[in-house]
Formats: sequence, structure tokens, C-alpha cells
Amino acid sequence: MDELDLFRDLRGGSVAPSDDVRRRAAARLLAAIQRERASSAGSAPRFARRRYGVLAFAAALVVAGATTLFLSAPWASSPGFLERAQAALTPSAGTILHYKWQETRSSTQFSCTVTERPSEIWIDQTHPRNYRALLGNGRAVTVDQFVLLFGDGPSTSDDPRKQICSRGRPAEIGGDLTERPTLMFFPPDWLSYAPLPYRTPYDPAGDLRAAISAGRAHHDGQTTLAGRTVERIRIDPLSRCPVPGCREPRYAYVDPETYDLVQTVSPYGMYVRGAGLRNWQFKIVARYLTFEYLPRTAANVALADIVAQHPNAGGPFSKKPARG
Repeated sequence: MDELDLFRDLRGGSVAPSDDVRRRAAARLLAAIQRERASSAGSAPRFARRRYGVLAFAAALVVAGATTLFLSAPWASSPGFLERAQAALTPSAGTILHYKWQETRSSTQFSCTVTERPSEIWIDQTHPRNYRALLGNGRAVTVDQFVLLFGDGPSTSDDPRKQICSRGRPAEIGGDLTERPTLMFFPPDWLSYAPLPYRTPYDPAGDLRAAISAGRAHHDGQTTLAGRTVERIRIDPLSRCPVPGCREPRYAYVDPETYDLVQTVSPYGMYVRGAGLRNWQFKIVARYLTFEYLPRTAANVALADIVAQHPNAGGPFSKKPARG
């Protein structure tokens, strides 16, 4: 973003000076004129009239200049872009956040690009914030802003290329912010603990709001994605992140009018084999197909509750008798 774009942004939400501001400015200018008239009382009347006329003309110019200053000054403008985005992305109490997204994973080390199946999630914004997610890739786990990709099993865990360059298995997980570990539905009729420590909740809007509050988000101006005009936000990495990819910034792209998320780009992908990290890094692009806050109806609340969605499933979190 160059200086001209910055200037437009500062002026974009400016407001006119109030009547009170105009009155106080006029009063100060009138007092100055009166002081000048008193100090020139001994001068010739013709000179006094000319001086008064010049001062009156100067006062008009100053008032006009003050008006222009108030119209363009940043302190008189509306909140900046990031503040407006933060406010727009803050949900109303009691709503249900619902969005669909699709991730594309690309690796320069293995020269491959994989687009996963679409994923979908519902997150209740009321405590304890129940959520339920239908993941297109059940092997991906988000931890502290970066994504780990786990192997599917012992037969393929020693082949990072196959893991990174192939689709994962779908998974349905859920729980709430006080529930550890995550719950998972195992078809056809079992509800139990998830084998992987999924981070909860999956709330990219909340992550962006937190980055803005922490001062790690920066407005990079407008750009286009697939012919669509969007605003780009650069997000500085966390200082404590131990993964090399975390030293690079992430990017969020939002709609310029609604501030809904359109796309996020993260370099924080790592493949996990066995008990430790391996230096196989990949980039993740998430496109948001739907992003909305649903009203708090009984049906929408149930969509965010994995137990309610499987009332006949057995397992530790069901009233159905356990197996065996």
C-alpha cells in the first residue's frame, strides 16, 4: 500500500466539523480581530478599515482551512480498517457461527498440490461453546496457529510424500471449550474420544480478532482473488512458535464490505511421523465457501452438538448401553 492508498484510507470515513467546533473557531477569530482593532485605534480610519477588511478575509480563509483540516485529519475520521473488521467479526451473543471451507495443501519439497474435501463447522457462541465439525481431512490438527499432518497408520507412516500428497480420511469431531479430549463419531454408531488432540474451537474469525487486539495484524490494502476484490491482512507470527514455518507471516483476505473471511494462507504446515516433527513443510490455503452467524434456534443449537446429532450412538457420552 503506497502513500496515496493510505491517504484514501484515512479520508474514507472522515466526518464534517460539528456546529460547536465552528462556533468556537469563529469566536476565537473574532476575539483576535477585536484585539487588532483596539491596537490600531490611533491609526487613520481609512487604514483601519483596510486592516479590518484584510483580517476579515483572513478569518474566512482560516475557517475554511480549519474545515478542510477537520475533514481530512485522521483523529476526526471513523475507526480504521482493522478496528472496523474486528467489530464486524465480533459475533452477537447467542448466535451460532457456521462456515464451510476447503483447504489446498502444496509442498515444494515433493512438488505436489492436494485439495482436500470441503469441511464444515458449527460453533455455539454461548458458554460452554459447543461445536461440531465435519472435517474433509481427519489427519490435520491445528496447534498454536500451525497445522500438523499425522500419518494414517503404520503401513504408510514412513512415506511422507504419500501422506502430504494424498487426501486424508473424513472425520466428524465435536465437544466444547471445557471438554478434553475431543469427541469423535465412529460410524456406524459409536461416540468416543478422538485419537488425535484436536485444537478447539476452529474459529478463524476469533483468531483474526485476537491478532488485531495483540497488534500482530496489519492492513496490506486491496487485491483480487479469482476476480474478486478483497482486503488483505498480514498477521505476524507468534514469537514462541518452535516450528520454522511459523517465522513467516500468515495472510487473511476479507470482503471489503462485510469483512467476512474469504481466504486464509498459512505456511505453517508440518508432517508428523512417529513421536516427533520432521522438516517436511507445506503451505495451506483455506477458501471459505460459506461464512455466517445463524440465529439461536433449537435446530441450530443442535447442529453444534455432536451428542445431539447421534442420539442412538453408543459410547462414553451416550445413554445407550456400552458394548460388551
